[in-house]
Amino acid sequence: MTRLFLRFYVGVIFILFVASLIANYVYATQSLERNIAVIEEALGGGALLARDEFIRGGEEEYLQTMERVESRFKYPIRVIDRSERPMPAEMDARLDQGEAVYFWGMIQASLPSSPYLVELGPLPQFVGPSDYVELLALAAIFLLTAVAIAFLLRPVVKQLRTVETVAMEIANGDFSARIEDKSSNTVQLSHAFNTMANHVENSIKDQKEFLQAVSHELRTPLARIRFASELIRTAKDDEQRDTRIIAIETATEELDELVGELLNYVRFGDADQVANQVPVNVPELIEEVVESHRPLAPNLSFHTVFSDAPTNFLTHRNGLARAIGNLIGNACKFGKTKVEVSATTESERLLITVDDDGNGIEEAYRERIFEPFHRANHETPPGHGLGLALVRRICSRMDGTVIASESPLGGARFQIQLPIKLNVQTAGSSNPS
Repeated sequence: MTRLFLRFYVGVIFILFVASLIANYVYATQSLERNIAVIEEALGGGALLARDEFIRGGEEEYLQTMERVESRFKYPIRVIDRSERPMPAEMDARLDQGEAVYFWGMIQASLPSSPYLVELGPLPQFVGPSDYVELLALAAIFLLTAVAIAFLLRPVVKQLRTVETVAMEIANGDFSARIEDKSSNTVQLSHAFNTMANHVENSIKDQKEFLQAVSHELRTPLARIRFASELIRTAKDDEQRDTRIIAIETATEELDELVGELLNYVRFGDADQVANQVPVNVPELIEEVVESHRPLAPNLSFHTVFSDAPTNFLTHRNGLARAIGNLIGNACKFGKTKVEVSATTESERLLITVDDDGNGIEEAYRERIFEPFHRANHETPPGHGLGLALVRRICSRMDGTVIASESPLGGARFQIQLPIKLNVQTAGSSNPS
């Protein structure tokens, strides 16, 4: 972290230094060009007057003319050979056109039809700060800039160092490490980091518990398969062998069903699976799910009630259908004669309720039954304890929840509660069957 800060700090100072050099160069260049133009305009006339005096006096009288002209100027005046002042082509052209030019701190004018120049100068320099003063001022500016940058970066560096320390603790296995800094400058980053750390810790904890539960659940059918396979070798006749083969097939089907439920549970744990939301007609969706379960429970009567149920509800259709289907399937296992499914809206929430007239669920188990592989009673109908856990996971991904309670029918009630994001139309009807 210190190395990163130093590199950033040195980089900023270097950029400021280069920027100041460029700005100083541009300013000096533009100022020099403007100053040269002013000098040529102010003193060029004097140089041209001196040139005219030399022309009138003739080449033989250059020395006498020089003494006479120089007495009228405060600057040295002399006649030199043009070869002594090699100039750019642009200046040579201006001299040939009869103009006076500023070159090497002096004003030059050409004597026509001769290789000579009339030179006025050297001229006095403009008064300005010395190089030492400029260097001192630049050093002071950079010092103040460096101190200001260090002061501004100090809370950022402190914050990043805290994040780095806690991140290293988490990387070393301490998943309970959190940022304790509550200052106003760091509260947002601290909250975001702690939220991420909580999510990571809970995910790892859930994965460990889930892996342990999966290992336990897979062990049972695998043990049955292994045991039945060993018994096949000792079968006395074909009938006994066929019975044991059927036991293997049954255990295999159970294992395949468990793997399928595990895949569904993991798949709906991915947020991408509920990312694609579409408008859903809730009454029609519930009717479809009920109809798919009706042949599986011919001894039960199904009753659907829709009161202000949205017909244009924005949600993940497949996820909602699976959640409703799991609750109806659970009601079919425990219901004695009746299953009722209702949907309504309340306080900007969609409420989907599934009731049965079974024995119900003891209050102590109403929260635990949503944990993976947990069942309130091992003597209940066959299952792997993933159905209700999957319902809770789907509802959580859709920003909702599912709760268990006592049903007015005497059995269990499960209610899905989802926030309403789009509710254009509603329907109210009753459909007993």
